[in-house]
Amino acid sequence: MLLLAALGCSSSAEPSEKRSPGAQAGSTKGCGPPAFEELRGRAPSYVPRRLDRFPNDHAMCAGQWVLADRSFVPQSLAVGRRTAWVSGYDGGGPRGTRLCRVVRVDLRSGRVLEQAAPISGSVGARPEVNCRHGGGLARTTEGLWLAEGQRLWLLDPGSLDVLRVWSLADPLRGSFAVADRQGRIGLGEFKFERVGRLDWFDTAALLTGTTVDLTSADAVDRQRVPPMAQGAVVADLGAGPAAVWFVTSNTRCGVLVGPRGQRLGYLPGAEGTVLRRGELWTVSESTSRPYYEKGDRPVVPMLARFDLSAAHRWARAGCTP
Repeated sequence: MLLLAALGCSSSAEPSEKRSPGAQAGSTKGCGPPAFEELRGRAPSYVPRRLDRFPNDHAMCAGQWVLADRSFVPQSLAVGRRTAWVSGYDGGGPRGTRLCRVVRVDLRSGRVLEQAAPISGSVGARPEVNCRHGGGLARTTEGLWLAEGQRLWLLDPGSLDVLRVWSLADPLRGSFAVADRQGRIGLGEFKFERVGRLDWFDTAALLTGTTVDLTSADAVDRQRVPPMAQGAVVADLGAGPAAVWFVTSNTRCGVLVGPRGQRLGYLPGAEGTVLRRGELWTVSESTSRPYYEKGDRPVVPMLARFDLSAAHRWARAGCTP
């Protein structure tokens, strides 16, 4: 019940008139979409006070802003009972300055409880380095796993202190991360037009081992990743059984790609996604300041919660990232 109360939901909210490309009419019953005024957290000052429509937004029960008036670009998340951890980077500067930031927020009030930036540490006895991009985040019993292009970090979920750091040898990439029920963590590779890879690692083996350089040989499994994949989640979205669904997107379009090639309409700019107690949580970068101020981006929550009770009836995607 605490989870259902988080990020409050209203079925009486009046949807906004403007719709994103490919949006469906709001005739499908569901818990949303919420009104702009119902979102938690401090709203961005640079957007109109209304949300844009997108396919299957009737299932978006609620949303939240995360450091919206700053240059923070959300990339991934993990969700607990009353709090969420959101990773991303501080944008607006040259590519080499996109340093990681991890924010812990209260899901009931939208208040920021804790944040860490920059995040720095050493791989073994090597010189200290900063985390960049923060494209993947996953929580297991061992802690909070933060993935970037060439490194994997383990953080303490409470203090956000760095516990350990590993380097990722080619062709491994930490563009995004996903955890499964077997205690594994998957590190995914982003590709614009080509198929990428998702390498799975046993988290217990990572912590008991002495290596600080992860290679393909350390992976316990591997699978293909569709182009433009920004995140992944292990879930049953009405097609059963539970399997890896990939989140493919750009800042104007979002698509959930299923294990049999299914393509469902989803939140524009969607990236990291996680399943918790039958609900799908995701972050979007579309309304982050660095992207929105480029122009022609939809206004959507930076953190959103979706009901999956009727996911088997979700509409197919009307756009391609």
